[in-house]
Amino acid sequence: MSADLIGKMVDGYEIRRQIGTGGMATVYLARQRSMNRNVALKFLPSVFANDGAYLQRFEREVKIVSQLEHRNIVPVYDFGEFESQPYIAMRYMPAGSVEELLAAGRIPLARVLSIVEQVAAALDYAHQKGILHRDLKPSNILLDDGGGAFITDFGIARILSEGSSTITTQGVVGTPSYMSPEQARAEPLDGRSDVYSLGVMVFELVTGRRPFESDTPYGVAVMHVTVAPPSPRQFEPSLSAALETVILRALSKTRANRYESAGELAADLRRAHDSVAGSRESDRTRDADASVELRTKEIGGPVTAAAEPMPLAPPRPSTPLSGEQSSRPDGQPAPGRRRRDVWLGIVAGGALGCAALVGALILALPVLGVLPRADGVDAGATAAATEDTVRSAKAAETLAARVLATVRKQAESSPPQLTQLWLDAYVDATFTAEASQRESRATAPLAPVQPVGVRAGPTLSPPLQLAGGELVYFAERETEADVEPVFEIVVLDLGTWATRRFHAGGGSSAYPMPSPDGRWIVFQSNVEGDYEIYLANTSGGQLRQLTSNAEWDRLASWSPASDWIVYSADTRGDQTFDLFQLGLREGEPQLVYSDGWRNSHARISPDGRYLVFTSGPAARDATTWEIRLLDRGTGANRLLTDNHARDASPTFSPDSQRILYVTAVGDAWGLASMNLEGDDRRLLYTGPGRVWSANYSPDGRFIIATANVDGEDQLFLMDADGENAQQITTDGGAYASWIPPIADS
Repeated sequence: MSADLIGKMVDGYEIRRQIGTGGMATVYLARQRSMNRNVALKFLPSVFANDGAYLQRFEREVKIVSQLEHRNIVPVYDFGEFESQPYIAMRYMPAGSVEELLAAGRIPLARVLSIVEQVAAALDYAHQKGILHRDLKPSNILLDDGGGAFITDFGIARILSEGSSTITTQGVVGTPSYMSPEQARAEPLDGRSDVYSLGVMVFELVTGRRPFESDTPYGVAVMHVTVAPPSPRQFEPSLSAALETVILRALSKTRANRYESAGELAADLRRAHDSVAGSRESDRTRDADASVELRTKEIGGPVTAAAEPMPLAPPRPSTPLSGEQSSRPDGQPAPGRRRRDVWLGIVAGGALGCAALVGALILALPVLGVLPRADGVDAGATAAATEDTVRSAKAAETLAARVLATVRKQAESSPPQLTQLWLDAYVDATFTAEASQRESRATAPLAPVQPVGVRAGPTLSPPLQLAGGELVYFAERETEADVEPVFEIVVLDLGTWATRRFHAGGGSSAYPMPSPDGRWIVFQSNVEGDYEIYLANTSGGQLRQLTSNAEWDRLASWSPASDWIVYSADTRGDQTFDLFQLGLREGEPQLVYSDGWRNSHARISPDGRYLVFTSGPAARDATTWEIRLLDRGTGANRLLTDNHARDASPTFSPDSQRILYVTAVGDAWGLASMNLEGDDRRLLYTGPGRVWSANYSPDGRFIIATANVDGEDQLFLMDADGENAQQITTDGGAYASWIPPIADS
């Protein structure tokens, strides 16, 4: 849409160029002809124009800022709509944001103090008006070319007189890296929550890093609640003890121990700086006098020198643009990268979805046992700052010990040398071991297969004992040493724990998917050398090959009426798969979706309206993978996630209202769910093991998941909300699904 808007006249505004973009807004530089001035036009993308939550947030910003007239709050000039896209006209800030200032390098302490004082004045003014910002961060502080700092983006602010917010699904909004502990816990807020966020920002401005960092936003949010803040001087030794004390007080986890107002915080920062600066100036004068006297004696004349102030914050990598203004002096868009901030996203569609998921994690912490990474936390340096940090330090030590114990256990139990096959399986959320090597397959004879029959089943917890029916999955056959794994399909009865082998005609067979009517199972197999799609009844009879070509065909799934399938095909031979549809009775495969990306693991919604699948620009780089939704009626499609996580393996809930998917950042893997708008994200399950597949039971009450534990895939049964998770296999199992009861004829 940006290319279409540039050069157009929008209600008297001539759009010049795009200057910023983010999860829920795109910002353009425009010329207001009537006033002969530059303005920033902030557009809500058309994809969100019919979304009530995003539209409400957009309109809310206008409503709130119209009540705020302060020299350090970005003024809004106008509000309108162009071609069904709402927009806000606001003052143009040519110097970009504080986030960009940080990205450019160290910031002198004098500049930091100036920014904080201006922001604090604006915050106190808003608080006096009964308005909390709730998303204070460097990207929401804009700069003019005269040293001015201005708060912007009041889209998720709260007007205290209105009571609870109406634009969040779980009472939590904001950006995890800057939210207060009470905000992360979805508790009632007051102005001290914004003071905490300002404290986080001050920490970042003087050290160049945030106080809490983790592989996922959820881990960061947990650390805000449970982990003592590190010593700022740990990262910036030149910082004075007095300044550190002020920062740590602002970061107190108990709001009663924080500053009552942002102005008090800024005043204490100024006093701490001035007292230290005065002391250093006296010392510098004495040292200079002594030095001049000594050097005069040595060389017979006076010597002068100019001392440059040492800025505090070290440079850091360039950061992405937010949804607000941002530009470079040369007039081009500021450097940015693709936003990838949410485990189960991080931030598709802005902070709303991300924060709702953070809230789910925090609330589920006692049940799930989620452990944040506590590396580098210096509890001793901060314990004396406030009484609550002592308790936090003890919690941090306990968490760190548990994390280290887990890592050590995993290291001791893992094979000393993992083959490339297994390494690929770890990185790839939908490929498993048999799909990682395309050529030179082993031809050595197989050892006898493992016996399959009645086994002693696990003792399930009472909530899981109602999960009956049959599961179909695939498992590794025992083979001779140094022979590539071969897989077979197995059916497990959850009532009797009896298993039976699904006779799939030989070869390595995997990824079985039962039809909704309970009569058929479709799967992939390499009987003829490369992977093709096969069909058989649930007993393994009536075996039929559905595809036959020189391409890789894989990961098939069913239409609601069980009359056609959708699958992935590597038509270009580069593992950037396209999606195809194939009827079971007639016709040739029909292309469903192709854009040059890797598109795989497609699922059709039970109501038949949508197709959801894994989509990413890099075939084997899972960090680029996202979840895409395709409307089968209109052909419209969009990414539901856009973050730093490996989002993959989506599937619909039986009522077609939610999407279950796998998400991973670094070594942290888990299950999440979201609605069909990509919002209301919920973290369901986080371990043990690396989760890479999951499916709902036909009644939607349970989930069966696959997690790789100590190098072997195992099945885990749990409630639909991720609770009461229990491992149900010990000899392997992957990609399980329930076989539905056979439908009446």
